[in-house]
Amino acid sequence: MWALLVATGAQAFTDSDAVRAFTFARAQLADTIPELPNVNRSPKSSLSNGTWTTVANTETHDLGFKMYNSYGNAWRLTGDPYYRDVLLTSAASLATRYNSTVGIIDCCDWNSSWNIPLVTDTMMDIELLLWGAQNGGPAVWRTMAVNHALRTLQDAVRSNGSSFHYVDYNNNGTIRSRGTFQGYSASSTWARGQAWLIYGYTMVYRYTKDARFLTAARRVTDWYLANLPADRVPNWDFNAPSQSKDSSAAAVVASALLELSTLETDATRRTTYRTAALAMLDSLVSPAYLAQGTNSPGLLLHGVGNYPAGQEINVSLIYGDDYFLEALLRFNPRPNYPWYSKLTLPRGQHLLGTSNTGTRIVEFDLTPLADNLGGGVVGWTDSSTEVTAFNRLNMALRMSEDGIFQVRNGAGYSWIRRVPYVRNQTYHFRMSVDLLAQRYTVWVTPPGSAEVLLVDRVAFRSDGPPINDLGRVAVISTVVDSDFRVNNHRVYAPGASVAAALDVPDPLPEALWRELDVPERVSTGPLVPSER
Repeated sequence: MWALLVATGAQAFTDSDAVRAFTFARAQLADTIPELPNVNRSPKSSLSNGTWTTVANTETHDLGFKMYNSYGNAWRLTGDPYYRDVLLTSAASLATRYNSTVGIIDCCDWNSSWNIPLVTDTMMDIELLLWGAQNGGPAVWRTMAVNHALRTLQDAVRSNGSSFHYVDYNNNGTIRSRGTFQGYSASSTWARGQAWLIYGYTMVYRYTKDARFLTAARRVTDWYLANLPADRVPNWDFNAPSQSKDSSAAAVVASALLELSTLETDATRRTTYRTAALAMLDSLVSPAYLAQGTNSPGLLLHGVGNYPAGQEINVSLIYGDDYFLEALLRFNPRPNYPWYSKLTLPRGQHLLGTSNTGTRIVEFDLTPLADNLGGGVVGWTDSSTEVTAFNRLNMALRMSEDGIFQVRNGAGYSWIRRVPYVRNQTYHFRMSVDLLAQRYTVWVTPPGSAEVLLVDRVAFRSDGPPINDLGRVAVISTVVDSDFRVNNHRVYAPGASVAAALDVPDPLPEALWRELDVPERVSTGPLVPSER
C-alpha cells in the first residue's frame, strides 16, 4: 500500500527543473567562493546574515565523507594519479580505526562517554575503504567495510527497518548501549541517520553485489518511505513532537533512491524507488525548500544539523546541498544546461570531444541578457587548443557594439544582412562547417521570423591556430559575466538526427564543473576589446 501511495503522489520532476536548480547553484557558488576566508576552511551551515559558518579542513571527523567526496570526484573527473594516491593514503588512515574484536570502524574519539562506538553516519565513510580495495589498496579494506556494514545491520537496524543512531560496545564486543546523539530519544529514529543507512547500504551493494546488502537497503528504505509526510521531506526525527523539517535527509535519500532504482532486481521496486526520489526532488526544488529568492548562501532551506544541541536548526547545510546536486546529476547525468557568458576565458570554455571532423552542422539558441553586449563572442576551435585570446578561435559569432550579429571572416567580420539583437529575445543559429576547406555558413532565425542567411562560406580566422576537429566552444563576455547565454548547443553530421545530438552535450567531465563556475587554478583577466 505504501508503494502505491508514494507512486500516485509524485509530480513530474523534469530536466527543466534540474537545469533551473543547477543554474541557481552556479550563481550561489559564484557568490560563495570570494567570501570564503581562505582555502583552508570550508562552508558548513548558513547564517541569518546570508553568509556561511566555516570549519577547518583539518578537522578529522568523518574522514571518508570529506576525502572521497572531494578527492574522489577530483580523481574521477581528471584521472590525475595524485588524487588517487591521496585517497589511498586516506583509506589507510581510516583502516587504522578498524576494531577487529567488534568488526567495526571505531568512529568517535571526540565523545568520551562512548567506548567503542559505531554511528549510522559511518556507513558513508566506508566507501573510501571499498574504493581503495579496488584501486590498489589491500583486499582486507573490503573485508573491514563489509564487516562494518553487517554489524551495523545487526545492531543498529531494528527489526521493522527503523534505526538507532549509535551503538556502543564493550571491549569484548558485546553491546554496551544503543541510542541517539542527534535524534530525539533512544527509541526514536533520527531522519538523517536513517538516510545515511539507505545511502550506505545502496552503495555497499553497488560495490559488492552481495544480496544481503540489497535486502538491507530495501528494509531501511521501505520503513523510511512508509513514514514520510505528504511532501516527502521528513521531520528531523520521525518520533519527535517538535516539528522542524530536515531537507538534508531528503536530499541524501533522493540521491540514494535514484541509484537504488538502477540496482534493484525487482521491477516494481525499481519504479517505486525512482518515483519516490522524483517526488522528493519535486519538493526540494519548490519555493518551500529551494533557497532561491532568499538571503541564504546555500541551495536548500530548512536543514537541521543537531536539534538536541540547538545547533544549525532551520538552515542551509553544505552536505545537504552536496547530495541535492548529486541527486540532480543522478536524475540526468547529461542534461542540456545553459552556458552563460564569462569575462575570463578559462571559465567560458566548453569541450565537445574529438569526433567532430569533416563537415558538421552546429545549432544553438542565443539569448542576450543585456541591451549592449559590447562585442561578446561565441567561438569555436580545435579540442587541443586552449583559448587564451580571441585569436585562438577559428570561427566566431560576435554581438557587436552597434547591436547586430557579425561573423568572423578571415581577418575581419562580415554579414550579408543586418540582424539586430534585442535583450531577452532568443535567436536560433544554424551553421554548416567544412573543416577541410576551412569555411562556414551561418543562418539565424530571429524571434517570430523566418530563417535568414547571415554569411555564406566565409573563411576561418586567417591568423587562427591549426584545426582538425570542432572540439571546443567559448562563450565570452566583454562587459560583465552572464550578459548572454547559449542553450541547446549541438554538433552533428549532415543527415544525422538532431535529437541524437542533443543527447551528448559536453561529453568530457570537466564541462559540468565549468558550468558550476569552479574557478581554474590559472585565470586570465577581463578581455581587452582589441583582442576580439
